[in-house]
Amino acid sequence: MIVDLLRLLDIPPDLPAAEKAAAVVRCCALRREATAPSRDVASVVESRWFSGTAECARFLGELFRGSMGRGAAFGGPWPFLQAGGRVVAPALPVVASATEAAGPDGSYRFADGAVRREAVGEERPFLSTGRTAVADGVGFDLMWFGAGERYLVRDGILEIEDLFSALRLPATAPVVRGVLAKTLRVDAEVLSDLPFAPRDGAGAEVEVRRPLELVGNERWREPAEVLSARPGIRKVTQQADRLVAETEGGTELVFVASEEPAGWQLFSWEGDHPLRTLAMRSDGDVLCFRGILRPGLDPLTPGLRQRLAFDLRSDLVALG
Repeated sequence: MIVDLLRLLDIPPDLPAAEKAAAVVRCCALRREATAPSRDVASVVESRWFSGTAECARFLGELFRGSMGRGAAFGGPWPFLQAGGRVVAPALPVVASATEAAGPDGSYRFADGAVRREAVGEERPFLSTGRTAVADGVGFDLMWFGAGERYLVRDGILEIEDLFSALRLPATAPVVRGVLAKTLRVDAEVLSDLPFAPRDGAGAEVEVRRPLELVGNERWREPAEVLSARPGIRKVTQQADRLVAETEGGTELVFVASEEPAGWQLFSWEGDHPLRTLAMRSDGDVLCFRGILRPGLDPLTPGLRQRLAFDLRSDLVALG
């Protein structure tokens, strides 16, 4: 029976057991809290979503005969299965081991009792196989994977992460339904009682991160230095609390500079620059660079997220 069900998920039945389990995680959505009565395996496959981590772990246990453990992830207890130095678990899209494995949203490796995830330009603990708290201490409502990214809905925000960047935008009902329909063939019931954002609200933002040691200097503390390095900017001059950037096209962009905890922010209220706000801050030993899109610019336009992320990441590299 399980072989036939895997075919319904387009998973080759001859894959190793652990790989089958990871493939199931990639092709089924996960609700953090149970929103439906306990279901059998066939019902889960038909709907392509799990009603909680316990349901997902039971399904994975049917495929991968590892020992079941209770660890920690996303700010709370988290089930996992482990055998022969390999780990499979809900929300883990690969088989984690000592050898780094590339997933759709980043890279994973298992070492010293923790699965670590490299994404958005930084490696952080993802899942602890003990009960020690891990870095990602914030929960979520819904998670699923696309061909090259992870989608996560929490606190009314839709986060789209890959190896290089994160895009965050209001998780309104039309947006979440539209993205889910394009990326995963899942029963619409998965969205039942999901706390959507009531309206568009704040602008979408793109963030990239880079270890401070790779930057190697303090140039990031000067907004003018960073702005001067941006693509299409020819010259930057300081006028009181404002920075005036002359573009290669001969136009001017005016930014108001302000200090923020551990960093700064630049805001522009006019012009055709795709980012209305640029913000830089240090987060421990990592530098975070964030851009907020101008109103009217659709953050889900094909290729836009990747282009903006490439520019922001190039800025950080140029600073070094």
